[in-house]
Amino acid sequence: MSFRANPDGSFVYEPDPPRRLAAPEGPGARTACHVRGRVYSHAGEGREGLQGILDDPASLNSMESDASVVWHDERDDTVRCIRDAAGATPVYYARTRKGWAVSFSLGTLLPLMDKPPAPREDTLYDFLATHYRYIFRDPRRTFHEGVMQVPAGHLLTLSGARADLEPWLDLSFDPEPGTLHPQEAADRYLSMLRENVSLRLSALASSGFAFTVSSGLDSSTIAALASDILGAPVECWYVGYSSAKGSPYDETRGVQALTGAKGWALHPIDLESPALVSETSELMDRTLAPLATVTWLAGGVLARHAAENGCAYLFSGLGGDESLAGEFDHFMYFFADLYRDGQEALLERETGHWARLHDHPVFRKSKETRDAYFKKMIDFRTGEIRVDLARYSQNRAWFDEGWVRSMETVIPPPPMPGPYPYFLSNRLYQEMTYETSPPTLWSEHLASSANWVKGIFPMASPRLFRFALSLPGTFKYENGLTKMLLRRSVKGLLPEYTRLNPVKTGFNVPLDLWLRDPKTSKEVLDVITASPLPATGWLSPGAPEKILNEHLSGQRNHMMLIWPLLSTALFLEKNRRRG
Repeated sequence: MSFRANPDGSFVYEPDPPRRLAAPEGPGARTACHVRGRVYSHAGEGREGLQGILDDPASLNSMESDASVVWHDERDDTVRCIRDAAGATPVYYARTRKGWAVSFSLGTLLPLMDKPPAPREDTLYDFLATHYRYIFRDPRRTFHEGVMQVPAGHLLTLSGARADLEPWLDLSFDPEPGTLHPQEAADRYLSMLRENVSLRLSALASSGFAFTVSSGLDSSTIAALASDILGAPVECWYVGYSSAKGSPYDETRGVQALTGAKGWALHPIDLESPALVSETSELMDRTLAPLATVTWLAGGVLARHAAENGCAYLFSGLGGDESLAGEFDHFMYFFADLYRDGQEALLERETGHWARLHDHPVFRKSKETRDAYFKKMIDFRTGEIRVDLARYSQNRAWFDEGWVRSMETVIPPPPMPGPYPYFLSNRLYQEMTYETSPPTLWSEHLASSANWVKGIFPMASPRLFRFALSLPGTFKYENGLTKMLLRRSVKGLLPEYTRLNPVKTGFNVPLDLWLRDPKTSKEVLDVITASPLPATGWLSPGAPEKILNEHLSGQRNHMMLIWPLLSTALFLEKNRRRG
């Protein structure tokens, strides 16, 4: 056999022909493992702990780790790869003429392939014609033909020409958390989260680290716990948009309420009007792939500034929305659980609070809105959650009908697994396993690592995920407020403005405002029309011009469509030049 570990973090595995010598035996036959990331739990420290993980990857279910591991076992001439539970540390692999190429990064994998890979059409279809939530509906695929990734929480075994995947992550329902009192459950969750933060702080004690903050609850809690554990102020970074001052994109008030009350150092970055095309193009030169949303362009800018100030690690609250039910449409699945369980009085009371706190002139909140959502999305007879066809099909009119039909015949429908007894937990599980967490962490990793920074996610933890998903929605909602599991336990740790803030913003970027600048809009259109994208036949005739004109005039807000068009155009152009 031949297994070569390169200094750049890539690996070449060329199996022996079928008639090979007897495999050596004994523990010494296993070559040294190669780790990217860290095992934070004490149980994983040292050779003995790591050996235990290699022998039984499922042991990671009780540990804190963002580590992915690659190793060669000479006993059966196989290469095995473990990817972390949340997908924070990618592992890529590709078939070659002689065997396999494996790497922790696209930049070191692509040169090992027999020829430069073509863009992967089905991933780009989902990116363009559906919604970014579906780009990893098959969690193995990437934007590059022939390049696969190990799904989060999985073990890959390469043996000869075979590539076998099996999950090690256990997110099965645990009935015990639901027997707790809500305050007891909240305190246990915070205790585990505090331990997660403490383990990571201990491991990074001699490294430069800081915290990304917004006006939201998750990132604020992570920073507050760290400050409490350290007994000292922490360094915080925040991206603001002076061009959107006073708009829903402007989180300045919430950020300053937190950092001012705590006396923390705040490093604000103002993206008033960035050079959108050049910034995106430059970042993609380093990521080698599109980012799911424009939010991660801002994330890359933040990582670059933090790195220039000596920061190698950035803590964030990613993972909190999926485990704590932080998005607005999560309310509907909480309501569905109440309706199914016959809790009519509580359902009507919570619906009233929801409408009072979160009504919007366009996106109305009412009992009628709730019941219409039930009819569209919930099958109370079977317990199934339906695919949101309005979101899934929202962009199709702009694309060639024949292309859409051909893609829909070869791409399986979005999976809607339901391993939990609650509609809400099943919806969160779907987002956690393929819809939001995978593309978000993919983009975060690419944007941060392109700027020599690693993201740290104490909330993206198998222990926290399983505990929170096993709880009924009544532990997570109260009087129209989300994330009550966390809000109950952080009283005194966070300012009350932050703890009880009902507004959900979440690092949104005012791309719609930037694109209403005629110069920026024209530059984006020029890039799209000059790229290989129009020649693919994927777009309807004149679609880019119509989309940009409608957006520029204010007729419609197309920012969620223009971003993938721009990103795909740049990606195809760069791929053509590399080829």
